[in-house]
Amino acid sequence: MAADISEILPSGVKLIADYRPAVAPDAPSLLILHGFLVTHHFPTVQALAADFSAKGYRVLAPTLSLGVSGRRAGLACEAIHTHTEAQDVAEIGFWVDWLARQGKGAIVLLGHSFGSTQLMDYLAHTPNPRVLGLVAISMSYVGAPCEVVEPQEFRRAQSMREAGDMALGRYALIYCRENYTGTAESYLSYANLGCGYMLGLMRRTHLPLMAIMGGSDQRFGKDWVKDMQASGVLVSVVPGASHFFDGTFEFDLLDAVATTLQGIKVQP
Repeated sequence: MAADISEILPSGVKLIADYRPAVAPDAPSLLILHGFLVTHHFPTVQALAADFSAKGYRVLAPTLSLGVSGRRAGLACEAIHTHTEAQDVAEIGFWVDWLARQGKGAIVLLGHSFGSTQLMDYLAHTPNPRVLGLVAISMSYVGAPCEVVEPQEFRRAQSMREAGDMALGRYALIYCRENYTGTAESYLSYANLGCGYMLGLMRRTHLPLMAIMGGSDQRFGKDWVKDMQASGVLVSVVPGASHFFDGTFEFDLLDAVATTLQGIKVQP
């Protein structure tokens, strides 16, 4: 049964998550993470949570606070952004450790879009030993061909950060078109998650990495799938599916995730 839960960080920030417990104490657990600036209410996340909870998995779908205590709604690009990738990864670590205390089974990370990017960042550093691997849906990176990338903007932000300048700027970041309003530190922490950086994380990670990509997803460079495979990622492509696996492709996505979990022997 789904229920929103809350936890308080030592900093006083309130975190919110969708938690669906399992009947069996040794059931495997899934941590499902949403994409950029949205919440666990995003349709793709909810479809995954409902389906795999019904299959007997313990499921946790947190909403990253992005510096907003008790955040329940998506953040606009125009909102004031002072949060950083390091803070997001720390929250992921908090929730993974929390999930590990709820049962005895293995934990698999399951991300959609930028959620996959952030889970990859967590996995490549100091993951909880109970984490078995990552299933990355629409695995992404910052600076894809569909995004606006401004090298001068990046260099200006670097200079501001080096000078300790905390003034707000307006940046192009992922789908924010020159309207990501934040500090240079906030902007750079995400802008650094480019293609080369992400492939480097994949190569240094020894846990199983699986990606499920939409065959009609036009967001990435033509070599992205091949580059992931060369970096040790097992990639499956769903023909015709978009970045969001919407419409009838939702069922193909659920089947693909189930097959992937079976492949690494993670089943209730």
